[in-house]
Amino acid sequence: MSTLENEVSLRVGRAVKQQRVAAGLSLRVLAARSGISPSMISEVERGTKSPTVITMMRLAQALGINAGALLDGDTDPAPRILVLRRGEGAAGEHPARWESLGPSGPGIRIDFVRYQIPPSTVLGPTPAHAPGTVEHMHVAAGTVRVTVGDETAELVAGDSCSCRTDVPHGVENPDPSAEALIYLVVERG
Repeated sequence: MSTLENEVSLRVGRAVKQQRVAAGLSLRVLAARSGISPSMISEVERGTKSPTVITMMRLAQALGINAGALLDGDTDPAPRILVLRRGEGAAGEHPARWESLGPSGPGIRIDFVRYQIPPSTVLGPTPAHAPGTVEHMHVAAGTVRVTVGDETAELVAGDSCSCRTDVPHGVENPDPSAEALIYLVVERG
């Protein structure tokens, strides 16, 4: 290996080991989660093997971090608690008021969003998300009509649904006189 390859291999190896230890994972558990053999992980951690991009992606996913953190040699363990303070989340107004209620960060594949949908308002159609994306919706107030692909469901306050949103989809408040309030959890595929 060249000097650059040695440096990168050592940096990636240190980052993998630091993240694995910080997560409280044994080599065998990380191997089971990533599909990479324990001996290969050990060689990567020692810097004696230069991992392929696929190997780094699998290890990063199993560790719940961004693969770039391994390449950068980021050995700071990710915090176990991420906090989003009131008013600090992303928000918007058009065509319905929305606010992100959950923090984002490396390895987080879930969005938590509140929508206040004015009377007689349609949100969408929204383009298809990545395969495997699921949206979980809870209607806190009002009535909504959810359309995913060619399927439609009517929901009222207290109802919930889960939708595979890898096809165009949308939400409508059909009530001409009352706002609808929904909470949405999006699991990105």
